[in-house]
Amino acid sequence: MQHKHIWDLFSGSRLFRANNFIILVIGCMILVAQLYWFWSPAKMTEEANYENTDWELIKGLEIKEECLNLLPGQKLEYSFKSSAEVSFNIHYHEQGGRPIYLKDEKGMLFNKGVLDPPKKNLFCLMWVNPGMKDIRLSYNTLLLSELEDKEKDRIPVHFRVSADKQAIRIVADSGRELSRLEIGSNILNFELNNNGTMLAVSVADLRGTLLIYDVKTLQIITKVAIKRFPRFLAFSADNRFLIVGDEHTADIIRIDLKNRRQHSLILPLLPLAIMTGEEPGELFVRAEREVMKIQLEPLKLIERNARIEFTFGEETILADPNEFCTAHGVPHPLFTPSEEAMSTEGLQGFYFQSK
Repeated sequence: MQHKHIWDLFSGSRLFRANNFIILVIGCMILVAQLYWFWSPAKMTEEANYENTDWELIKGLEIKEECLNLLPGQKLEYSFKSSAEVSFNIHYHEQGGRPIYLKDEKGMLFNKGVLDPPKKNLFCLMWVNPGMKDIRLSYNTLLLSELEDKEKDRIPVHFRVSADKQAIRIVADSGRELSRLEIGSNILNFELNNNGTMLAVSVADLRGTLLIYDVKTLQIITKVAIKRFPRFLAFSADNRFLIVGDEHTADIIRIDLKNRRQHSLILPLLPLAIMTGEEPGELFVRAEREVMKIQLEPLKLIERNARIEFTFGEETILADPNEFCTAHGVPHPLFTPSEEAMSTEGLQGFYFQSK
C-alpha cells in the first residue's frame, strides 16, 4: 500500500505530466547527441563536405608533404584537420641529408601551431596515412608578415654569384638586385653562418684567400691569408669557428673568428666534403670510402667510419653516411660534396636595410 501511495503522488506531480515528460525526453536526446559528437571528432570530420576544393586525398600508406624555405625570424602558421587519424611531423634536412624532426605526432585528427625555424633551411610539414583506407586532409599555411618580425629592417633575399664570378649579388624574391659585393677576384665558394649575419667568401687571391663580411653593414670584418684556395667552407654550430679545406690536401684548417688564430689537422684521407654537426663542437668530413668525425676543440679526429643518428618517429638508428637511403620516395646519398652557394639559386639570407 505504501509503494502504491508513493507512485500515485509521483504520477500526479507536475514533473510527470505528459507535456513535461516529452520535454524531458527531448532534452535527454539532445544531451546524448552532444556527447556523441564531442567524443567522436573523427565522425564529425568524416561527415564534413568533401566537395570543398581544400580537401586533399591521401591514399593508404602514402604521404602528403608541404615544404617551404624559411629563415630565422620568419614564422609559419599552420592548421589542419583530417577524416581519420594521421601521423604528422615537421622536419628539415641537414646538409648531408639527415632529417631533423621539430615535431612528430601520431594519431592526429586536427592540430594547429606556429613554426619558428631555428635556422635557414627548407622546412617540411608531412602527413602520413598509416592505414590502407583513403584519408581526406584539409590544411592551411600562412607565412607571417615581416611586421611581426623582431627585426623589421631585414628582407629575405638570395646571395648569388655574378656571371663573371667577381661579385656576389643580393637579390630579392622579386628578382630585383638590392645590392652587391664587388669582390675583385674569382669567387671559389661562399657560406653564410647560422643566423645570416656573417658571410665567408673564398677567393683565388693568396693575399687574402678568405674574406669575412658583416652582412648587416656589407663591410669586410677581416681578411685571412691561407696558402691554398679552399672550396669547403663551414661555420661551427655556435658560429665561433670557420672550418675550411679542399679536395687536394689532406688537412683542414679551423679559424677562430674572434682572434683569427688558425689550427690545422692532417686527415688520414683526402676530404671530399665537410658538414657541421648539430653539436657546437663537432664536424663530419667525408672521404671517398668513409666518414670521419672531428672534434673542433681541441681539434682532433675522434672517430673513423662514423655513423650519423637518424630519428624516425620514436626510433633512432645509426646509419652509414656513405649508404643510400630513401627520403620522400627518392633515393639520395646522405652526405655528398655540395657547392650550393655557386648554384643559380644561391644561398638564402637577409638584406639589412639601413635605419
